[in-house]
Amino acid sequence: MTWVILTGRQSDLDQVATPHKIITNRDYLAHPSLFRGQRPKVINLSNNYGYQSRGYYASLLASSRGHKVIPTVETMIDLSERKLYEHALPELELALNKCRKDLGGAFPQKVCIFFGIGPSKIWDRFAKLLFDWFRAPALEVHIKDSAEWASIRKIGFHPLARMTEDEEKSFIQCLETYTNREWRDTKGRTPARYTFATLVDPHEELPPSEISSLRYWAKIAEKMGVEIEPITKRDLAKLANYDALFIRETTSISNHT
Repeated sequence: MTWVILTGRQSDLDQVATPHKIITNRDYLAHPSLFRGQRPKVINLSNNYGYQSRGYYASLLASSRGHKVIPTVETMIDLSERKLYEHALPELELALNKCRKDLGGAFPQKVCIFFGIGPSKIWDRFAKLLFDWFRAPALEVHIKDSAEWASIRKIGFHPLARMTEDEEKSFIQCLETYTNREWRDTKGRTPARYTFATLVDPHEELPPSEISSLRYWAKIAEKMGVEIEPITKRDLAKLANYDALFIRETTSISNHT
């Protein structure tokens, strides 16, 4: 099995840190004859995955060459904006909050996940689920914690150039673990058959349903092929785009409800 690691600069990763071949994304893009007749597995560690960057084109070209690559262009696009990955948050936050007891009741503001491996076994369930959703070498998850529920503020890539010395050591260990595993493709997500709008007022002091209950409901609905999308009164003009409306805001004859 041939593994190829792409970096933004030759100095980003020391060749002695891994037995696998390391080349820059520039060289990978400039030499189409590389690995001709082979089907290597490519780990793209570019420092920039932005649209039309070298990192972006390296994964795009890898796919066109028939090379297995992480992250794919689809993953890069998914993580470019919160609205493109917010459909994954209910399931991820449910797994995240199951870690609370083992973490002593409080979450860090940020956690790094390398190849689906967390900083300790406490994070296993969440880390594996995150990697299943977004197959990327290094991700950082920013967490907003409250007494009731820990929510995910942001999911983003964590490039080598921004890693601390300890993070890089952990990353190398996780890289070795990952490359010794059998390659697994990302699980396919069944497209939703229906979309339900859920009318909420984020500023309501005593709402009919707690946010945690709605998130759990969204997780159950997803398994049944139903996508739950929260809306507010400003979105009422778009109601025709949904299959159903679930009102989780206190109703009154004197307002929009």
